[in-house]
Amino acid sequence: MCKRVFATGFALLILVLSVGTASAQTPFIAVYFDHAYQVEGNPPAPAGDPCPGIDVVGYLYIALVNSNTFVTGVEFAVNYPPEIFWMADLDTQPVTVGNTPNGFSMGWAAPQNGFAGAVFICRPMFLWKCEDCSVPNAPIVVTPHPATGTGFVAFTDFPDYNLIPAVGLTSLICATVPTNETTWGQIKSLYGE
Repeated sequence: MCKRVFATGFALLILVLSVGTASAQTPFIAVYFDHAYQVEGNPPAPAGDPCPGIDVVGYLYIALVNSNTFVTGVEFAVNYPPEIFWMADLDTQPVTVGNTPNGFSMGWAAPQNGFAGAVFICRPMFLWKCEDCSVPNAPIVVTPHPATGTGFVAFTDFPDYNLIPAVGLTSLICATVPTNETTWGQIKSLYGE
C-alpha cells in the first residue's frame, strides 16, 4: 500500500512539473497611440509623429490587457500632460459616468471577452499643445479613480462582479527611453551573485 501511495504521489508530482505552472499575468490599463494597442511611447521624429503642431486633433486608445476573465466594468482616471489638451472620450458605452481626466467609470451591457486579448475601453480625443520634442518623456499616467475610494485602478468580472485591482501604466510622448537587445546572462551579470 505504501509503495502504491508513493508511486501515485510521485506520478502526480511528475505531472505537475511537466505541465508547468500557469503563467500569471498582471492585468493593466494602458493608453496607446495606436488602435492595435502596441505603441505606448510616441517616439520623436523622424521615427514617429509626436507633437504634430499646436491645436492639431489627435486620438489615443485605452484598453484593459491581461484581464483573463469576462469583463463587465472599469474604473480609473488619466493624468494628461500639458502637451495635450483633452477634449472628449469617444466610443464609450451608454453606462459611463465621468471622464478620463476626472475619473472614469464604465459598464458594458454584455460582458467583454478578456480571454481573447485586450478589451477596448475608449478613445480620447485631444488637441496637441506642442510642436516639437522640447519636453521629452512627457507622461500620460493611468491612475485610480479619485472619487470611488478604492485606491487602485480596477475592473469587474463576470459572473461574480468582483472588483479586481489592475495596474495603471504610464505612456510617454516624445519617448527617449533607450532600448537595447540583451540576453538573460547580460541581465544577471548586472546583479552579481
